[in-house]
Amino acid sequence: MKYDGQIAELKNLLPAAKNILIALPAGADTDRLSAALSLFLVFEAQGKQVSIVCEDTMTVAQSHLFGVDHVQKTLPQTEGGNLTLTLEGVASPDGTVPALEKLDWYAENSNLNLVFHVLAGQTFQPAKIVPRYQGSGFDLVFVIGAANLDSLGSIYRQNAQIYSGVHIVNIDNQGNTGFGTTNVVDTNAASVSEVVTFLLQDLGMVLDGDIASNLLAGIFASTDNLVSPKVNADTYMAVANCLRVGGKKPGAMPGQQIAGTIIGGMSGPVPDLSALIPPPVVSSPQPSPEERPAAEGVVSETPEPEWLTPKIFKGTSLG
Repeated sequence: MKYDGQIAELKNLLPAAKNILIALPAGADTDRLSAALSLFLVFEAQGKQVSIVCEDTMTVAQSHLFGVDHVQKTLPQTEGGNLTLTLEGVASPDGTVPALEKLDWYAENSNLNLVFHVLAGQTFQPAKIVPRYQGSGFDLVFVIGAANLDSLGSIYRQNAQIYSGVHIVNIDNQGNTGFGTTNVVDTNAASVSEVVTFLLQDLGMVLDGDIASNLLAGIFASTDNLVSPKVNADTYMAVANCLRVGGKKPGAMPGQQIAGTIIGGMSGPVPDLSALIPPPVVSSPQPSPEERPAAEGVVSETPEPEWLTPKIFKGTSLG
């Protein structure tokens, strides 16, 4: 198992997790999107509530990926999470509240009342009361291919509280800040999709043809069809594992330009064949029979007058 050392806690949390968020950074490429969608399909097949978000608009070039229509640009409304009421301007720098003696609460009908007991001679006047939810009901948050949380763009900046107090799984193949509670960061991997392929296997997840096809699309896109210098034995192993369960290698997309040709088994740029094309033959106009001089021996198309006179041929009988 390749990532067992990093995912021990995740293995314990995942079975009970019911609501999962998968977040992509701004400007996510095909590799990162493919990896995220593969996780989405795996968790959805297990009956979990899964949301996948990215601030980008999906492009036509990404439309062949399975599950791409589930990507949202904003976080969904969720239930649950801890409610925090922030009373601004009442605490001192040392973390104490000088005017407050104690805090009580009691229920009254359908209401919950909070009672702030103020010390004699003190004033307790919050400048503002701000309610916010911590965690917003997500049990796990998977962040795919992001250097840090700020890389998520607006889906982090506008919802920073969601990422507080929740278990974050940071998956990447490039060096990042290690911001996750669980960090699966493999800088030797040729793609994020390769990392996710082995991660899913380590978690005991079952891959189907659609999931494997997404992973193959990500691996091939990130490695320029397996010719990148980062390709290694694990890359080929990941490809083999995906093909084994029915994954399809990505083909040329409609409208894609062919950058080269194959001649005798060797690939390369399209050769310039213009030198091999013979020049066009330009024929000069020929004069009509009437225009040709008689010396050329051209028979006139106008018959002589005596040719039109009836002729009588007399024969002799042989005795």
